[in-house]
Amino acid sequence: MNTSDAVQQVHESRAFTIVARSGWFVTGLLHIIIGALAIAVALGDRGVRPDEVGAFEAIAAAPVGGALLTAVIVSLGGLGLWMIVDALLNGGPMHRWTSAVASGAQGLVYLALAVPPTILLLGGELESGRTARTVSAFLLDTVAGAIVLVLIGLGVAVAGGYFVVKGIRRRFSWELRPMTPRRGRAVRALGAIGYLARGVAFLLLAGLIVVEAIQADPYDVTGLAGALGALNRGFLGPLWLAAIGAGLIVYGAYGIARARLARL
Repeated sequence: MNTSDAVQQVHESRAFTIVARSGWFVTGLLHIIIGALAIAVALGDRGVRPDEVGAFEAIAAAPVGGALLTAVIVSLGGLGLWMIVDALLNGGPMHRWTSAVASGAQGLVYLALAVPPTILLLGGELESGRTARTVSAFLLDTVAGAIVLVLIGLGVAVAGGYFVVKGIRRRFSWELRPMTPRRGRAVRALGAIGYLARGVAFLLLAGLIVVEAIQADPYDVTGLAGALGALNRGFLGPLWLAAIGAGLIVYGAYGIARARLARL
């Protein structure tokens, strides 16, 4: 057995598959928490942060928070590794180079997402938007950097638009195994609403990045929490923010369903 065959065997093993599926479960859980935090902000709570940092801190504050953070780290890291290996060995879920690139990129995102809970577990502190502000300040020192920041914002907008279209046109059925018609309708409804809400959140974040890049103020580039906070301060902001929060909760429910029903 050569190295490639050995890696393929590990990739297809039951243990690795279970860890990867648990990553989808954790992703769903994080979106549910972020959605709940967004609704709390819409209702007037200024002590919470509706982003991944706020979600990880909520998990850490729960009973046996250390054990939960460990499970989150293993699950997200395992899913990230699984997707990268799948991209390298199988060309991603669609078995072509574009699918491989997308799968590999998503794998890197999940590995990066496992970093904040690791910092918390080791006793460090997290600050919402600090990385975004640091990177933005560095880029805005030069015209070329500002252009790069605008391009990043446009890339986030493209991702947001993709999620919106994916939700509206339900271009996610291929992610799921065959189901009974009744279950399939329910899961696809969750996915449609959830992807739409996630896409809107990405578009808000993209708008914040581009506007603040043009205004050359890196301290207003504060990530998802900043984008949702800006929405909350607008016309009928709390209503729109609560709607997005509810949509993110629905997406989280879809993520939990995907943990069991995803094609892996």
